[in-house]
Amino acid sequence: MTPEPLPVVETIRFPVEGMTCVSCVNRIERAVRKVEGVRRVRVDLGHETATVSREPALVSDAALAAAVEGAGYRADLAAAVPVAPGEAPDGARGWLARLLGR
Repeated sequence: MTPEPLPVVETIRFPVEGMTCVSCVNRIERAVRKVEGVRRVRVDLGHETATVSREPALVSDAALAAAVEGAGYRADLAAAVPVAPGEAPDGARGWLARLLGR
């Protein structure tokens, strides 16, 4: 029996407009988490961004934008950037990457 291949997962970060408080963050995270194929979501109020790990075969940019907009905010998926493995969700390098000089 051949094992099933692991799904491809990518992480992207994109701007989100309209957030004013932690309740906004929670509302967006709940909405995005409900999208099938989303593995992880973290919304950063200070940087006004969302970082999402997803299976791109299941989750399109349009689906992410619709989830954010359905929660009452604006997602700019045209400005989405890939997040490298090990990179901190807010764009800062994690402690392990700093330790290893990456």
